[in-house]
Amino acid sequence: MCLKPFARLGLITKQLQKWLFRQNAMSTVEQYYDPPDKSEGDEKLYRALSLTNGLRAMLISDPKTEELQQKGSDASLNSSLEPLQSKPAACAVLVTAGAYSEPRTCQGLAHFLEHMILMGSEKYPAEYGFNTLVSKCGGSWNAYSEDECTCFYFEVDEAHLDKCMDFLMNTLKAPLLRSNAMERERLSVQSEFELVHMNDDVRRYYVFTSLSSEEYPHCNFGWGNLKSLTEVDDATLHKELHTFFRKHYGSNRMIVAIQSEQPLDKLEQLLLRHCGDISRCQENTLDLSMYGYQAAFQEKFFKNVLLVQPIADVCKIELTWVLPSMKKFYRSKPDSFFAHFIRYEGVGSLCSYLRLRLWCTGFDVRVRTNSIFSLFTISIHLTDVGFEHIDEVLGATFAWIKLLINSSKIPALYEELQQSSQNNSSSQLRSRDNVEIIVADFRNLPSKDVLRGTSVFFQYNESDFQLFKQHMNAFNFNIMILSRIPYENHEYDQEEQWFGTQYTTIPMPSKWETLWQKPPVLKKLALPKPNPFITTDFTLHWIEAGQPHISRSPESLMKNDLGELWFRQDNIFQNPEGYINLYFITPLVQQSVENYMLGVIFTHSVGFSIAEQLYPAVLAGLSYSFNSEDKGFSLRVGGCNQKLPLLVEIILKVMRTINLDPAQLESFKELKKRQIFNTLIDGSALNQDLWFSILENKHFSLIEKYEAIDGITVDNLKQFMKNFPKKMYVQALIQGNFTADQAKKLMGKVISMFKSKKIESLSSLDNSLLQVPLGSHFLRARALNENDTNTIVSNYYQVGPCDTKLDCLMQLVQMITREPFFNQLRTQEQLAYGLGIFSWIGYGITSFVIIMYTEENKHTADFVDKRIEQFRAGMSELVSKLSNDEFTAVRESLVANKRLRDRSLSEEVDRNWTEIVTGEYFFNRVEMQIQMINSLSKEHLLDFLRDYEKNNFRKLSVQVVGRGNRVGDSQASSLSGMLDVGHHSLSEVVSNKINIKFLGTDDDPSNIKDISAFKQNLYVYPLVFINPMLSEKNIENKD
Repeated sequence: MCLKPFARLGLITKQLQKWLFRQNAMSTVEQYYDPPDKSEGDEKLYRALSLTNGLRAMLISDPKTEELQQKGSDASLNSSLEPLQSKPAACAVLVTAGAYSEPRTCQGLAHFLEHMILMGSEKYPAEYGFNTLVSKCGGSWNAYSEDECTCFYFEVDEAHLDKCMDFLMNTLKAPLLRSNAMERERLSVQSEFELVHMNDDVRRYYVFTSLSSEEYPHCNFGWGNLKSLTEVDDATLHKELHTFFRKHYGSNRMIVAIQSEQPLDKLEQLLLRHCGDISRCQENTLDLSMYGYQAAFQEKFFKNVLLVQPIADVCKIELTWVLPSMKKFYRSKPDSFFAHFIRYEGVGSLCSYLRLRLWCTGFDVRVRTNSIFSLFTISIHLTDVGFEHIDEVLGATFAWIKLLINSSKIPALYEELQQSSQNNSSSQLRSRDNVEIIVADFRNLPSKDVLRGTSVFFQYNESDFQLFKQHMNAFNFNIMILSRIPYENHEYDQEEQWFGTQYTTIPMPSKWETLWQKPPVLKKLALPKPNPFITTDFTLHWIEAGQPHISRSPESLMKNDLGELWFRQDNIFQNPEGYINLYFITPLVQQSVENYMLGVIFTHSVGFSIAEQLYPAVLAGLSYSFNSEDKGFSLRVGGCNQKLPLLVEIILKVMRTINLDPAQLESFKELKKRQIFNTLIDGSALNQDLWFSILENKHFSLIEKYEAIDGITVDNLKQFMKNFPKKMYVQALIQGNFTADQAKKLMGKVISMFKSKKIESLSSLDNSLLQVPLGSHFLRARALNENDTNTIVSNYYQVGPCDTKLDCLMQLVQMITREPFFNQLRTQEQLAYGLGIFSWIGYGITSFVIIMYTEENKHTADFVDKRIEQFRAGMSELVSKLSNDEFTAVRESLVANKRLRDRSLSEEVDRNWTEIVTGEYFFNRVEMQIQMINSLSKEHLLDFLRDYEKNNFRKLSVQVVGRGNRVGDSQASSLSGMLDVGHHSLSEVVSNKINIKFLGTDDDPSNIKDISAFKQNLYVYPLVFINPMLSEKNIENKD
């Protein structure tokens, strides 16, 4: 007994020695770098530096701006404005080690370590303690591993930055990497793999890597799965984990970014406190200069054509050049320049040429860059007709490439692009996204160019362009054809080892090399003319008007039987930027699924017709969208405000005068059928469609939409176009750098163009939800893709009509249960990798939703549903176990999240637009929520949960069940086998083959096997408004 005090003294002495060692080992600032150049309007302060231990950092001070209250104050809301000015803090740590650094015997080790490193540290030994902490602080976090790096980043309220940094940095300094956590996290890696193994983009890339040169690091299977991580025994894998960490995780391999409201000096102290004692690792960043890009792929990569079977019903031809790494050419950006103009869609472009002949539906250029090489890929989405004319498609593509690279206009085109990039280089990102991007860019760029180096065209460099053109001029590239129908009936007789992708190779046809050497002369192809949409007027109307008082909420400038106009002049962000949102509400689209799909085809036709004319606007930084909606069509434009009214007028004119071509219509129909089919074979999309088929009073299912397409003709589309504006109501929001007179003038043009009449009962077009019966009900359906092993279970717990108090109670439940839910069902039980728990309000009816993505070969849908239900039933206990201080902390975290102000004008516009199109007009919703949350107690929450459990329990479980498969296997998906496609496109035969199989027994009354019969006698909720100021009189006036 008497030895215990001395034993305690020994422990204290060891801790003191460790502390003293760290103090002696603490790094100091070694060097300050040039601060980064930033775009106009960026008020953040930056400091770039390195420490004596080799760590580099970018500090970002984003202080509160005192003028916000003066700019945006509203006398009626002064008491609640201040809380909305908070900004979250964030931190990112990038380690320059990824898949390229891992041993060939443990492929996926870097990704595996990314998972394992969060399983506890010497200071914080609890598994997933970091996730728990960030969640309790109301924040978010993520991590990823790539070829050459691994990144960890988080975002929390300012008050929690210090302790969250301490937790993360200790995790990176001294992770435990326990052997008993390996099996769980190995299964997590496998679950991630299963979630993407049906993704065609990922599968395509690994077909590429299968043709890598054997000695090069990019032939590693960096994703990893159960198979790759069990090729060595557990003892060896555990040893390799520790070895990899010691070699590659150290201060000399780390880049840190911290963003906070604190001043830069305080952030520097924070950095030194948490990162100054990080030790160097055994090796410096991997030197890849020994690997020449010329030998990165085998010779057959260039000499053969790759024929690949995709999962989706798509047809693409892709051309890929292997170039030197473009990282060092970031100032001139020859790769980005040529990608920009090759993908050009305006008049005279390759895309226009192919579209007008109905040979392609889409066009893209991608550049994938690492430190060894860059892959420059041109991807053309072909129609069935385009596939039949593949030689002509290639000939036109070759002609377009040669026209561009041999043009004398390149310097002039560069100058215009340079100006546009300077105008559009400013962006407002959430804090966690900003720090994540900055650490990634700081790895490759000097500090001065970190913020704009990837987006701005700094200076034309003739030698850089000549080098790029030299590579593009050679017939030395890969051609890949992805199609369900094999090119020239070749068989897919090879299989990629990790994803099981079916493919084959054929010798490069000599006719294609001849086409390359002597491409056809196509007079229709022409380089773009000067862009008429470049902004020249940067006047700020609010400043020019003398900075008058502006209400925080949009004001109503017009409301009558034909429409309503909402307007807000920007006085917060002060950029020459604006947004115009229009919602054309027409009863026609709800009359039948045929009319709905006529609307879909109509919007696609308009988009096709304006693509050429408006593509220069897109290049000038403007954006537009014209989409079909539940009640009509939405038109949204945004960007520099000067040209936006012109953009709207052009689209409105096309809406009224579009000419319909029968061949184009058939092409559009084929495209839409393929899109719907590709959606249906996605289990998560099918789950959602079944979900809404049950819950929504008005709903057209995906299969109904698919089947309606065949009946569309030119005549009935013309009739639809004639009829839809006859009775129409237009909702409009014009916000940003506009004047009220400009807004009224534009709305007047919209109303006068269509000359519509009043909709007799506007409220009759509103949708609503059905009341789920008391108790539990479930619908279980088999996934349509026979090789998709993923099972999706969505449990919907309906509560009822919502108000602000109930909404806030539900959000508190979500805050309290999110981390325990993740920890129990994902971390401890490994039931799923993809999962979510959230409150949802639909048409004024609130609910609680739990979704899990699992693998049918591991856990059945029934088992997962039972585990979800067991967790849900224990939510009251989770709340009751909270101390008063813990509950207060949760409440304060939720309020802190509410206080975050809009990061950009577009975010503010989206929030206001949602209030308008839903008919809520609850523009001060957040302020009211903050007041309500502060008034709620733990007892309020417990009373609500207990009452729901006892008196109002209503559950609907929708389950899409995957196909069983052996864990670790990756069989090639073969939809052609399921549908007996043969040599026809899927869309030609699928309409008679899609059959959703409902599972379960007929004698179970809780089992839904006939959706229509189940819905027949359910109570239909009226549309509920949460806004307390919206009275019955307001609703009647809307009619």
